[in-house]
Amino acid sequence: MITNIFLIFFIKLLNSIKHINIRNNKLLIRLGDIMDEVLFDEEGIKFKYLSNWKEQRKDVIGQNCIKALVKVVEENPSTITIYKNEAGNKNNVADLESDMRRSFENQGWTIVDSKVVTLNDNEVFNIISNAQEGGKTLELQVSAFLNNGYMYIFELMNFKEFPYAYNDYLAILDSVEF
Repeated sequence: MITNIFLIFFIKLLNSIKHINIRNNKLLIRLGDIMDEVLFDEEGIKFKYLSNWKEQRKDVIGQNCIKALVKVVEENPSTITIYKNEAGNKNNVADLESDMRRSFENQGWTIVDSKVVTLNDNEVFNIISNAQEGGKTLELQVSAFLNNGYMYIFELMNFKEFPYAYNDYLAILDSVEF
């Protein structure tokens, strides 16, 4: 009986493990947070994000920002920011590549990868870049969708050495609906 109770407890504990890290010969296990999904349904787009992301004031972030989120894990912040801009003469996401590459390079980012992918029947332009910041690698991943004459840009900024936010970012992108 005690063995069965321990086994059930152990299985539940294993299912709640979100991240295992070995640093300085110490095993660090981070248990998953209990959180809800939050639905964003404004500006012609819907997506879901987890409630452990905290809202930032979007008016402080920049022009055309429709959602700004921040999450801090082990004293390392990650941000997800979503912008809506008029698409102008851009008719498909491949048209975004040269302008975005040039913009990233002009700002001092090193481009690691850029490509067009399909996600839930939507073409998405994705660009990944990085820069060194305080002995760590700051990574910027941008994914752009086009819909009804607008460009929706999703931006993840996090330290590459602490990639906890990456899966949350992918889940947000996977939930996008127009």
